[in-house]
Amino acid sequence: MARTTSETTSKTATRRANAKPKDTEVKAKRKPSAYNLFVKEHMRTYLAEHPGKTNKDAMKHIGALWKDAPENPKCGQETKEKAPKVAKRSKRATTKVSEGDDGPQVEPGSDE
Repeated sequence: MARTTSETTSKTATRRANAKPKDTEVKAKRKPSAYNLFVKEHMRTYLAEHPGKTNKDAMKHIGALWKDAPENPKCGQETKEKAPKVAKRSKRATTKVSEGDDGPQVEPGSDE
């Protein structure tokens, strides 16, 4: 049976067939948040006053200022506690090592 023109045979043809049409409209940029405006304002002044400091140090300082800033919509609220991280199970944790006359031997864990 002959192949129809709608069938694709290469990766490029498949990508073209499955590609979504690009929108010609340009999406409007979202307004910067209060935090974005605060950082933009304070970053320049901090770096000008502290010429040897890195951006990381500046962000730490500005973050501390933001916590009590009047522009902060969550000013005065207590921060939420973070959920404790759950440890991932690794393969090493599930294997047992036993030493015998022939040296150490690895016994498979119970999940295998």
